[in-house]
Formats: sequence, structure tokens, C-alpha cells
Amino acid sequence: MELAFLAPTGNAVQTQAVSAPMQAKLPGQQSAAGFGVKMAAVASCTAAAVGLASSRKRSKTAARYTTQTILPSLAWIKSGVKASELQPKQLKALTLAGNDVLIGKTEAGALFCVGNLCPHIGTPMSEGADVIGDVIVCPLHGSSFKVTTGELLDWCVSPPIIGPLTGLIVEKKNLLVFEVRQGGLLGTGDVEVLVDTNAKKAYEAWYWKGLLDAQGKDDGTYY
Repeated sequence: MELAFLAPTGNAVQTQAVSAPMQAKLPGQQSAAGFGVKMAAVASCTAAAVGLASSRKRSKTAARYTTQTILPSLAWIKSGVKASELQPKQLKALTLAGNDVLIGKTEAGALFCVGNLCPHIGTPMSEGADVIGDVIVCPLHGSSFKVTTGELLDWCVSPPIIGPLTGLIVEKKNLLVFEVRQGGLLGTGDVEVLVDTNAKKAYEAWYWKGLLDAQGKDDGTYY
């Protein structure tokens, strides 16, 4: 930009043009390049924060859930129940290390332990099951099993018509049986049951694997 001023030169007045650079910045004014650098820095920080949060979420989820095969880990667990406290045909439901078990005695007074959930649709045996000899009968549909081996004897026999129909939709299975012993000196201590302490983890892994397989996501990206 050019500025003009008048300078006296004798009797004449001479006009002289002076060129002056206008580079001064107004207060608060910044260059476009500087603004771009700042915006890039903000974007970079935001992306890093989002990545860190996502990483923490993935690690937390991965630590809680897994689809890997969980191997059994057997251990004798005290039930807190003494055999002397149980009468013949009496049942006691407990959860030991994630396992739903049913401790009881046969009509002859022999101690046994089976899974508390009927393999048909998971009805708790403790809700009214009958013990007849060494056989336990599910209170809902009348399925019966040997308490010593878990062998299936009858499958969904009651009520008439409805019971057998419900049995058609589920594969026939034996009842789960647990090893049991009387602890303490001469069997005076708590009843102890041999259970898989990894049973709950194994079930959760099986559940998530099935769910993710159905979605085609069992490839490590489930989190």
C-alpha cells in the first residue's frame, strides 16, 4: 500500500509517494496455518482419548468373559450339612462352587448327591421331588432317575398327554450325579461333595461362544 504526503520544496509543493508494508496484526488475529495446527492437535488428543477408553472397555470385557474351553477343576467342598441331620428321603438343596446340588438320603438311609435341576427343563428337584427307594422323581413331569448312577428310568410321564408332549421337545438325558462323602473323624463332620469349581466359568464360555457363533463374531472381536 502506498501513502502520499506533501513536502515543501521552495515555492512548490511536491507530492512524494512512500511505500509502507501493512503486516501488523490486529489483537486476537491469528494466521490460518496456526489455527490449522491447533485444530489438528485437538483432533489428535480426542482420538487418543477415545482409543484409550475403548481399550479399557475391551480389556475389562475380555477379563470378564471368554469363549475359550475351560477345563474341569475338581475339589471336595464342605456342604455345611451333617449326614446325621438328614432323615431317610429328606433332601437339602445347596449351591457349591457354582454347582446346584441336592444332598439327600434314600429310603434305606444311604447318602447321595445329585444335580438339583431336572435335565428336562431345569425344574428344581428340591421343590417337591419324591424319593422312592433309590429313585428320585421330578415334581413337575414325573421323570425318574437312579440317585446312584443318574440313569433315566421314566421321561415326562405326567400329567397325562401334556407331560409326554413336553418330553418330545427335549432330548432325553440322565441326571447329574456327584460323588459324596462324610468328612471328619468317623464320618462325624460335614458332608463333602466333589464338584467342578470351574463349572460356572465353563458354562459362561459355552454360552458366549454359542451366542457369538450365531452372529459370526467368535473371532476375538466380541468386545
